[in-house]
Amino acid sequence: MTSKGGKSTMGLGAMEREAHAWVRRLTSGDATVEDADAFQVWREQSAAHATAFAKASQLWETVGSAGHNLRYDPASLGVLLDGEARRVMTRRLVLGGGLATAAAAVGAVTLRPPLELWPSWSELAADYRTGTGEQRKLALNDSVSINLDTRTSIALRPDHGDSSRIELITGQASIATTPQQSRPVTVIASSGQAVATQASFDVRYLGAEVRVTCLGGEVRVEHQGNARTVRERQQIAYDERRMSDIVAIDPAVESAWQEGLLVFRYTPLPKVVEEVNRYRSGRIFIVNAGLNAHLINGRFHIDRIDEVLVQLEQAFGVKAKTLPGGIVLLS
Repeated sequence: MTSKGGKSTMGLGAMEREAHAWVRRLTSGDATVEDADAFQVWREQSAAHATAFAKASQLWETVGSAGHNLRYDPASLGVLLDGEARRVMTRRLVLGGGLATAAAAVGAVTLRPPLELWPSWSELAADYRTGTGEQRKLALNDSVSINLDTRTSIALRPDHGDSSRIELITGQASIATTPQQSRPVTVIASSGQAVATQASFDVRYLGAEVRVTCLGGEVRVEHQGNARTVRERQQIAYDERRMSDIVAIDPAVESAWQEGLLVFRYTPLPKVVEEVNRYRSGRIFIVNAGLNAHLINGRFHIDRIDEVLVQLEQAFGVKAKTLPGGIVLLS
């Protein structure tokens, strides 16, 4: 027996197959308001339907994707979906050390989970990590402080020469030094690094792009044999292949997160949604492509982040459909 996506669902009951199909649909990025309404009708048929969906969602969030080219495929979990094997798998995941065993049974676990709904393997190995909506301040030493934004992971690396080294695994971190700092601080991110002695700067590593923003002093950004000096109110970006030109930035916007705020100035709605999604559980999806042209202005408190949805409804007449698990569809 096969599901709509063409993948085998042998070993699952009809209700379980439907539940897994709904998880795939609602997290595909293509869900519509009609889908949301149909899902609510399906889920409210009985307590068993609601339970089946909850279990399917939990399984997906716990295990992740199987194989490098699959977003969600319960069939590839095979026997792990059945009885005793499922309980064994759950226990192994809870104990932590058995994750590799579970991964071997279902294929390679992706390094970057789909939709970033759970921490990657490298994030779990970080020295310091923040959860969704959490921010944290650290002191590297008496002269260097670090602010971690939401969903950020860093690792402390051995000093290299006279330089203190930090690796930004994912997320966003702001580093500030005092005038007494005499040793360089190096922040490694992806295929490059930022080096500064007396400066205040921000490093953001999301997806494949790294952005380095200088808020005070100057920062040397090194990438694959090239180096640029970024000064106050300037920013540079790089990925695995290239480094961008230096551009001017507004520090009030770039550093607003350190004050517990998100500031948008004529920002396209997709970019706003992408940023808001970092600070809340679940996921917001734009299901009406006509909304993508809207430009958003505003200041929003991170601890009241869903006020963004209220403004969208009031200012643009956007309809926000809320689903279980923090999923919101904008139409």
